[in-house]
Amino acid sequence: MKKQVVYILFFIGFIGFSQQNPVTVTADTTSIKIGEQIQFKISVNETNNVIFPKLKLDSLGKVEVVETLPTDTLKNSLEKKYLLTSFDSGSYVIPQQEILISNKKYVTDSLLINVATVKVDTTKQGLYEIKSIKSEPKTFDDYKHLWWILIPVLLLIAGILYVIFRKKKEKIIPKVHIAPIQEAMQRLVELDGKKLLQQNKIKIYYSELTDIVRTYIEKDIKIPALESTTNELIETITDFNESSKLGISKATIQQLKQVLQSADLVKFAKSKPIVEEIKNDRTIIEHILKDTEGAVHKKRVQEAEATQDQAFEIAVEEPKKKSNLKKYLLIFAAFFIIIIGVAGYFGYKFLKKNVLGDTTSEMMDSNKQWYKATYGHPPITIETPEILKIESVQLPDNGVTSVGDFSSYSYKSLISNFYVIVSTIHFLSEVDNFNLDGGVQGSIKSMEAKMNTTFTNIQQEPILIDGNEGRKVLMDYTLENPVTKKMENNKLTMLLFANTKGMQQVFVSYPEKEASAKQVSERIINSVSINN
Repeated sequence: MKKQVVYILFFIGFIGFSQQNPVTVTADTTSIKIGEQIQFKISVNETNNVIFPKLKLDSLGKVEVVETLPTDTLKNSLEKKYLLTSFDSGSYVIPQQEILISNKKYVTDSLLINVATVKVDTTKQGLYEIKSIKSEPKTFDDYKHLWWILIPVLLLIAGILYVIFRKKKEKIIPKVHIAPIQEAMQRLVELDGKKLLQQNKIKIYYSELTDIVRTYIEKDIKIPALESTTNELIETITDFNESSKLGISKATIQQLKQVLQSADLVKFAKSKPIVEEIKNDRTIIEHILKDTEGAVHKKRVQEAEATQDQAFEIAVEEPKKKSNLKKYLLIFAAFFIIIIGVAGYFGYKFLKKNVLGDTTSEMMDSNKQWYKATYGHPPITIETPEILKIESVQLPDNGVTSVGDFSSYSYKSLISNFYVIVSTIHFLSEVDNFNLDGGVQGSIKSMEAKMNTTFTNIQQEPILIDGNEGRKVLMDYTLENPVTKKMENNKLTMLLFANTKGMQQVFVSYPEKEASAKQVSERIINSVSINN
């Protein structure tokens, strides 16, 4: 009997040892007063292939992360430390945290934190009357608004003098030309941002989707598409494609016909397609736009080459005009007055929103609206101070055979030298065993060559977002400020995710001297989600 007890104890001890959790959590204290900090530490008895996820806090959202400290590497373990605090009294539970070790999940214990209020003894602490409000001393910023009163007055005086001494001339307002393909792609991004599918506004969604492709066809191919029925439009495109040898594939025209017919059923027959069909139609429209634009561009290049020689033959040299210094000075003065007049008319806010951008302090203002949207293929969702604008990107010749779709979106604030760039790449064929570390090194070298700078203090760590493994890289670099023309120290945060079908990247760059820029960057980075 004694021997059996020994065997049982040995067996229980063996089970306990074999099930020992390599992940533990500790805290320097579990009881604090409002505003005090707790050092929350996750320890892992491994050093290889360890991924710490985003820290989960209490369900009430009363506990906040003050700072996330870098991962410490010990002899045979890793330690991840967080500084936590709370400004609401009560008891809060920090839930279990999931840690990945060699692609295997381990769960930590939960932790109870008690937050107490600060007691004030009014019998010992004297009470005083509320002090009156004191006005702050005046600074230069308090008088900046007077410039926007002075500028219109000066412009009015300049305009009166110009009218007196010069005859009125018809003002030619230059029109800003936007390529039809860029306008169509931007409208697709804006359509995604409206979230009409989530609001079950299928009819409105299809109306805007078909209007985008019809508008593009009418502007770029010069075919009356907006007022034509589906059959009339398809017949016109087919005839024009054959007569002009435009080169649009029959498959593309057939896909356009199917999407327009589906839209007609939704708008006029009250058809209700499923969400997957709607998303597929949206993807087809994007491919139709790209394929059609490629055919139109190729045709125009051929026409330009064919007519180049003829253009040189019929060119006639114009006779030289006599120099008139006074005339050119007046034209320059009129042009300068128009520019200043436009700035004064639209005001500082217009220039700030469309040219200069917001400061990082304004981005973090509680009244500032941020925009959460999904970009690219494969899709990536991110929250930014403004909706990112699509950029035209030219792929290198050696990347065309492997890349099916490359999209880039950006937001730039010149006044703060703050940049956000999101890029996505869809592979034509699946890529096995994508090397994330190699992708990081390749991106760093490419950016160094393009920006003509060198990155220093490079810190790289593995991350896990929505079950997708990636890399987070922090870097420092020095570059000339485009506004001040002075060299500035900047910080860059890069996220890189990849799988067999594609790759997603996020870049956030900001000047080191901006106090609130780090908060803006962290908010953007923490909002990223992967929708593979």
